[in-house]
Amino acid sequence: MIPDESEMLSMSKEKVLAHIDVAMGGHVAERIFLGKDSITSGCGSDLKGASNIAYQAVRRFGMFGEEVGYISADKKDNSEYYNSMVDKEVKKILDESYERVVKLLQSKEREIRELSKNLYWYDYLDAEEMEKIIKGKKIKKEKVREWEGEKYIVK
Repeated sequence: MIPDESEMLSMSKEKVLAHIDVAMGGHVAERIFLGKDSITSGCGSDLKGASNIAYQAVRRFGMFGEEVGYISADKKDNSEYYNSMVDKEVKKILDESYERVVKLLQSKEREIRELSKNLYWYDYLDAEEMEKIIKGKKIKKEKVREWEGEKYIVK
């Protein structure tokens, strides 16, 4: 979930970066698991959200002021040069986030693939079942399918 400006008022830099990483997750996951040529347009909102958080953190809250300076102002109130610096800082933040998320998802590839396979097969998993799968254990449960108003159990 993308935090709004009021939620960001009391957020630490670490938490802001975590929100950016979460927003980048869908795009990175599609790139890793589907391939760069199979990324869907659905990730556009993820990237927009990550960008919005990064811009607010830089421009409105001065969280990344090392290069840009500690100024809080809207884009329209600043020079082209300053806006260019903000854009570069936001790109740096997003690039670093991308790399963190790639490393994380690659390190958890087995777990992600197993969860994905089980979700495909069973349609839903509860927290206990997900925990078992993440730990490398198999789950056994009935798969219920409905067809023409009747329920069928597939084992």
